[in-house]
Amino acid sequence: MTDQDEQQPTPLHVFLSDAAERALAALRPGELDAVEKLVERLAVFPRLGIPVPGGTDPEVDDYTARTDLASDSGDRISVVYRLHEGSLSSSAC
Repeated sequence: MTDQDEQQPTPLHVFLSDAAERALAALRPGELDAVEKLVERLAVFPRLGIPVPGGTDPEVDDYTARTDLASDSGDRISVVYRLHEGSLSSSAC
């Protein structure tokens, strides 16, 4: 198998709210690592999370996904994200 045979994930474009940036800055290293690993999985499988009902835009789906246990705190972190259908072929937001 060559590198060209491996399927590369679609680029993931992530936009964080101010609150999310503050929350990320407050995470312990093991918690941040768990979030980064989850984002990597979401880049390949954007519908990995559980759908959140009640959205008003038919082209936008909201999901919640949880990290694996953090190596230092043992906590799991919930990540809420939004997937834009129109850009699904090239990115997730």
